Amino acid sequence: MSTEFSIPTDIPQTRAAAQALEDKLANANPTNLADSQAVSTALEVVGAVLTQLNQEDMLSRDGAMQAAAAEVKGPLQTLSGLKGQLTEISTRLATLAGIANDVDQLVNGCTTIFGV
Repeated sequence: MSTEFSIPTDIPQTRAAAQALEDKLANANPTNLADSQAVSTALEVVGAVLTQLNQEDMLSRDGAMQAAAAEVKGPLQTLSGLKGQLTEISTRLATLAGIANDVDQLVNGCTTIFGV
């Protein structure tokens, strides 16, 4: 008897949210070192989340979503911790407008998908 693992239906929306957030962060052009470091860190963790979301098809075949959840948990915690700082930066940089909503969409989607 084999068990079939189903892909959560919100992966495409979560991946799109991650990509939109990564695009905004990549175009942020911070004006000082602290902002640059926060944006850089956020880019790294969003990249880590995107990597896991991009592997969802492979993971769905072998039931390894738990392994992906372990890999996503740390980056999501880091991103959630940066949310306030990124929101503050967004008030100074028009390209980051709506960053808090984008972070929430990504974190909520990943929480649903990976159960972290």
